[in-house]
Amino acid sequence: MIDNATIRSIEECGFNAWPAKTTVLSGGWLLRLHDGYTKRANSANAWSPGPDFEAVRRDAETLYRRHGLPVVFRLTPLADPSLDEHLDHAGYTRVDPTIVMTKRLDRVVADLDPMIRLETKASPHWLESVAEATAIPAAFRLSHDALISNIQRQTVFATILAEDAQPIGYGLAVIEGERIGLFELVVHPAWRGRKLGERLVSALMAWGAAQGAASAYLQVGADNIAACRLYRRIGFSDAYPYHYRVLS
Repeated sequence: MIDNATIRSIEECGFNAWPAKTTVLSGGWLLRLHDGYTKRANSANAWSPGPDFEAVRRDAETLYRRHGLPVVFRLTPLADPSLDEHLDHAGYTRVDPTIVMTKRLDRVVADLDPMIRLETKASPHWLESVAEATAIPAAFRLSHDALISNIQRQTVFATILAEDAQPIGYGLAVIEGERIGLFELVVHPAWRGRKLGERLVSALMAWGAAQGAASAYLQVGADNIAACRLYRRIGFSDAYPYHYRVLS
């Protein structure tokens, strides 16, 4: 397990890379809201939590309910471990265990993969294709696109192409200081099992290294065995876990 200062540094980058529309501060917690699109952007997150969690919980419940959103807490190691039991007793269900993984980057910049296209802006086609590949519900398309357009840090959008130039996979990288975060990593189901995900990740890390990044991070569902295996195979290691508590 890494120390809390490093966790907070990664969390800061992650919040900036996946920005909520609104953030409310409450007792050392960040209450993030983004029209319900993804729990990461619509959850209460420990930052520098104070002693009165009960007040934070009541505030979060009032806020999210007023906006018509589920009440969700995202529990990283920055939160007191006892809060799991507290939230369990308050009727919150534990869901979506996730692993944050990190990797040091090789300063030797790899040659650009000729089958991977990198763009500095998200084209309408990239946004539409990612939404289709990741099965984003139509009701959340505008929120997804708004979130992507609101990223303020340097960003690159990747598309991996088949030999006939058909787009078959996508990814997003956001760089902040010496860290690069990887998001929206997806390969169309018919093309999986061909190490395309590995090529996609490698291309994004090479881009990050060329921009001066020294390490990469990503978030993956703990039950996504295939993805965890892929990331570990290319050198990522577990940094810290988190999970959500959702009011039933």
